[in-house]
Amino acid sequence: MMKINTNLSPPKEGDLFKIIKLHGSAFEIRYGYYEDIDRKYDPVEIYPDFIKHPIYTSDGFPFVTLMQSPCEHFEITSDGSDQDCGSCKYMERGDELIAVCRCLKRKLR
Repeated sequence: MMKINTNLSPPKEGDLFKIIKLHGSAFEIRYGYYEDIDRKYDPVEIYPDFIKHPIYTSDGFPFVTLMQSPCEHFEITSDGSDQDCGSCKYMERGDELIAVCRCLKRKLR
């Protein structure tokens, strides 16, 4: 009979959640807090802030998170209802919440 550990402790700030590999880049997703006020709760997965610190694919397109606010080139998909990057027609979905924006106006020149 297999024994299941039901006494799992919650993650700690800085613990590794996962590594996402996409278009030749690797992103470490660690547990932490977006705001100091959130410290009264367990830490959550912290995804890169590609608005403050842009990272581009080798062919010059920017990485984005699906939940970030859309840019001025946002065009909603026919089945989209949210106003975030995940509902944009230029979004090339990747692993989980990290994707690539294929908008030519945002490509590095």
